[in-house]
Amino acid sequence: MQATMAVVKINKKFEPLFRPIPGVRYYIVTGGRAPGKSFAVATAVNHRTYDSSHNVLFTRYSMVSADISIIPEFTEKMEICGNRSDFDTARDEIENLISGSTIYFKGILQSRKNNDARLKSVQDVALWVLDEAQELTDEKQFDIIDFSIRTKGAKCEVWLVLNPTDVNHWIYRRFFKEMGVADDFNGVVGDVCYIHTTYLENLENLDETFIAQAEKMKAKNYEKYKNVFLGYWERFSAGVIFQKWVQSMEAERMTRRGDCWYGIDWGFSNDPTAIVRIWRDADTEVVYLCQVCYKRGLLIAQIADILRADMEVCGSSASLIYCDPARPEHIAELRRVYNLDAVPAVNKDKPGRVDWVKGCDIVFWGDDIEEERSTYSYLPSPVDPEQFTNVPQDGGDHLMDAANYGVWTHLHRLGVPNSLGQS
Repeated sequence: MQATMAVVKINKKFEPLFRPIPGVRYYIVTGGRAPGKSFAVATAVNHRTYDSSHNVLFTRYSMVSADISIIPEFTEKMEICGNRSDFDTARDEIENLISGSTIYFKGILQSRKNNDARLKSVQDVALWVLDEAQELTDEKQFDIIDFSIRTKGAKCEVWLVLNPTDVNHWIYRRFFKEMGVADDFNGVVGDVCYIHTTYLENLENLDETFIAQAEKMKAKNYEKYKNVFLGYWERFSAGVIFQKWVQSMEAERMTRRGDCWYGIDWGFSNDPTAIVRIWRDADTEVVYLCQVCYKRGLLIAQIADILRADMEVCGSSASLIYCDPARPEHIAELRRVYNLDAVPAVNKDKPGRVDWVKGCDIVFWGDDIEEERSTYSYLPSPVDPEQFTNVPQDGGDHLMDAANYGVWTHLHRLGVPNSLGQS
């Protein structure tokens, strides 16, 4: 039986942590600085230890000494809740003396050094809390622990508590992008409950100087403010290549011209076939890109149909199509069978070509172009991870390659310089 606890005021958005939702396994708790999520999570874990005798696994990626770093935080919550006498604390665990439920505190990094033995040794776990989840960059490691939370007869849950970093993180891809969920969404999608709060909902507990810091950043750098204080996923991280590209539906209209041309990056089962339509305004030197295709499983006949249909819309049947030269048989088939003006693109010196395109003023239209562009980055230096090489990443760059093939090959062959005057 649960002891009487003091009344603690907590944002109502955190209520699902105290009263679990049927059918939900994952709880994604996000926010920027000081929204009160750490307090709410610790208090909710305190509360949940009374529910059953099943145990709680509380982890951070790096947790060397739980008795110094995290147990004092939980002890403080016990004092606030008025139930300190219900718990017995040790170096790396806290036991609820009423229910027998134990909270085990473990560091994932330390456990990995011991082949995960320390994590797997924790038995009868029904709730796994991954605090500061943004620090766990290895999705496979998450899956290993996630799959082990399977206590029979218990409602098993996994809580991810984090300050969002940037859209390169697997948590964003898996729980936001693939689920079609906005950064600040609150609610349930499938087996996932999203809880998002900000410091603006916790002003009564914050110092005036902290609020002033937030307002100063808001005025000076709003994008950074959105990430740091509002808990939005950062779209522009260090190393992103094409940060100056502008998304505008104007690109769709401007590329509908008879003198437009195309870029293609081949795909089929695992990768999509990516096609972009391209046009350059000689007066302004702006290059316009429009997404035409981003789809897996296409045969050459289907690709030809897509190109012909798009050319018909643009009023041209003789547009040049610059193709990834890795598949010469596809290029030959487009030319000989479907009478399309397909030619191999230049595929040498990728860093140089990418750098040249980086010097162009680009306006584009297409959601998948935006998704790739926002994550298309240089590889970090093997010596200093905070520095970057001039080598672009591989993977998730299909439209980026299609644009590169079309823009660089066409304009360079014509001797047209980019916006910086480089030819």
